[in-house]
Amino acid sequence: MLSPGATPSRTQAGAGIRGRLANPGFENQPVKTTLFFAGQARDGSTRYDCIAGSNMGLYTAHPIDPRHLKWSEAPENRSYALGLMAAAGLNTVTMSSWGEDFLPCNDGWAPSAPMQTAPGAHDELFMAAAGANLLILPFLESHGDWTLRSEFPTDAAGRTAPGALRQILNLIDRYLKNPDHPEWAGRWAQVYDREGQPRYGLVFIHASSDRLGPADDAAFASGFDLLAGEVFRLSGVRVGFLLDPLPPASNAPGIFKPSPERTGAALAQTPSVLGLQAFIPEIWITGPAADPQRIAWKRDFSRRWSETGIPFLMDVSPGYDAHIVFPGSVYYGFTAAWRDALAEMVADFGGDGLVYNSWNGYTEGMAAVPTREYNDVFFRWLQGMAVRSGLPG
Repeated sequence: MLSPGATPSRTQAGAGIRGRLANPGFENQPVKTTLFFAGQARDGSTRYDCIAGSNMGLYTAHPIDPRHLKWSEAPENRSYALGLMAAAGLNTVTMSSWGEDFLPCNDGWAPSAPMQTAPGAHDELFMAAAGANLLILPFLESHGDWTLRSEFPTDAAGRTAPGALRQILNLIDRYLKNPDHPEWAGRWAQVYDREGQPRYGLVFIHASSDRLGPADDAAFASGFDLLAGEVFRLSGVRVGFLLDPLPPASNAPGIFKPSPERTGAALAQTPSVLGLQAFIPEIWITGPAADPQRIAWKRDFSRRWSETGIPFLMDVSPGYDAHIVFPGSVYYGFTAAWRDALAEMVADFGGDGLVYNSWNGYTEGMAAVPTREYNDVFFRWLQGMAVRSGLPG
């Protein structure tokens, strides 16, 4: 296995395909992943260092098997959850991450994460992933005082995305350079870049910027190389990024938001950009939209980004229902017509891979696990799409 800072020769990299997995045993497999909130349910218990009140009254999806809510109570529960992901046809877990492990309780995961998604839960995920033969992609969430858009590509002091940099270096120290657990390094997903070189992958939610003007496409794209360069300078580790591109002409946050036509060419030429991994982009549609309009919008969004040549993971979710935790929020999906339409998008645009949002997002109605509301309909739906994803369109 390559050491964290090693740079393979072109011969070693072989025919590395951009956006495909590069870990030994996974070479050139398409990424098939789900966003996952590791950790015990917010059930009133204190499994980690921070006290987090119960949010179980906010669920709009309820898992049938209680083991899904008891992640921290036994290794068997963790093995069960990850085994089910593997049975769904996934090879990668996108690990929701809410900042450095040294953050105070009022800033990191505790105020907002839907589960007890503490750094300790991440450790448990890395320990359990080997048993299910799954890789892990850290997913940097907006939290507390940090959003990518507030500091990207540079902050007011001219520093390269300092909050993102600190989080990445902290993850590297914990999972690539941990002397107590050297085996964890092999679980972090490596992804081939445009030059066929493996990089340790990370995902940015809500990729936009308040530090750029609306037409600063080249600066936005080059900012990712600047950040990857700083990570390498300080750690010796080569990283790359999968992006959740926030759509222009929408109510998504950010002065600059990338578009396929305007920004796509620059991102396609950026070595540190490994691919696109959107998070329910259809939620940002301006104004009311019935499911047929939302489906048409999502198909157009997916087609345009997939045509840029940047590896594109087709993102799917069973719908969205957060009416308890976010009163007045939009509601969509949860019908056979919705599922059929997204399955067609996987067939048409999922040649580079698939992301399911999300495995256990119970407060927003997004779950792959069998639930009281839908039994195993969404799990079987995911299984079918995972088979079709990664195949030529």
